[in-house]
Amino acid sequence: MPKTKALKNACGHKYKRPASCIFFKFLLVCLLLVPVFLTAKASAASTQMKHTPPDYFVADQRIQLEAKVTDDQGVKLVRCYFKAAGEADLVFVPMNDIGKSQYAGILPAPSAATTQIEYLFLAVNQANQIVRSQNFTMYKDANKKTPAWQNIPKEGEIRVSIELDQAPSQLMGFSDNVTIDVVESGARFGVVALLYHTITDSNSKEAGALSSSSGASSTAVTSAASATGATSAGVITAGAAGWSTAAIVGVGLGAAAVAGGTAAAVSSSDSGGGGGGDNGEPQDLTEKTIEGAWNVSGSHTDGRTASGNITFNKDKTYSYYLSDAGDGTGNWTLDGTNLTLTFDEGAVYTGTATGDSNAFVMVSDNGWTLNFTR
Repeated sequence: MPKTKALKNACGHKYKRPASCIFFKFLLVCLLLVPVFLTAKASAASTQMKHTPPDYFVADQRIQLEAKVTDDQGVKLVRCYFKAAGEADLVFVPMNDIGKSQYAGILPAPSAATTQIEYLFLAVNQANQIVRSQNFTMYKDANKKTPAWQNIPKEGEIRVSIELDQAPSQLMGFSDNVTIDVVESGARFGVVALLYHTITDSNSKEAGALSSSSGASSTAVTSAASATGATSAGVITAGAAGWSTAAIVGVGLGAAAVAGGTAAAVSSSDSGGGGGGDNGEPQDLTEKTIEGAWNVSGSHTDGRTASGNITFNKDKTYSYYLSDAGDGTGNWTLDGTNLTLTFDEGAVYTGTATGDSNAFVMVSDNGWTLNFTR
């Protein structure tokens, strides 16, 4: 009681708490909470990226990739994450600023057995917001000469980095002088952005990106977010008809939460390839005109919904991002109006696709109605 009386006396009243004292305490609490409110209302990332995927690559030659990256708050770093298709874990190389917001990175030379390389870009702005691009795939063409983006002297070693606790002894799918480093927790921006499948303590898989069999634990994601001081601001994608922002990635639980964003998309529409759907006169939906990037939204008969994007490749593979499943790849076939999507995880969606090269609807035999738009 003595301390209580002292507080009351400080307010000028001995036995009751005056309204003025309560008001000043309330004002003090509000002043202390103002920075928290301001932080919570911080603007979304304004990161913009633009990239023209290479038409092809040849084996045993290094590959230079470039992307234009801008952000109103300034760009802190840019990385290119990559792996040979079919391999487990992503590694990355830093992208160097070569002027006029252009960033370039050199990938090691792919081996003769590698037919596809999957890659994406990740940027961190000066506000420590992380934005990553959609997935890209480039294909080997053994009948072509070495292109300009592979006229790189194969001298010295190439250092790549991985964000898992242990580095593999060699980089599968590449035939180059490669050194693999394990990055410290304070630089694991890819873990924060869920580029590695998140594994819970009970070893069940949560949402991830591309693929990673060893993965990162949910504890590791939280730890990396704390160590980097960074937050994931989402995935940015591009369709042939324009730019769109996919779901914002939630940090800590490995879940995807739908939210707004201001990040512009990575543009692949000016690459000179990718099939039909240029938002001009619509064409019949065929194996050719379905190729390229699509925005997807869907609903299930049990009330579930999903949104994201899917890119149909000419070799009958596809890559996707879906808000309820994360990232992945698979195979597709289109026989007349019968479209079949076979996911690498084993799920098979078969249904009737009706529409054209700009928009179509697939009603699958397992309860999903999927809307595809350019």
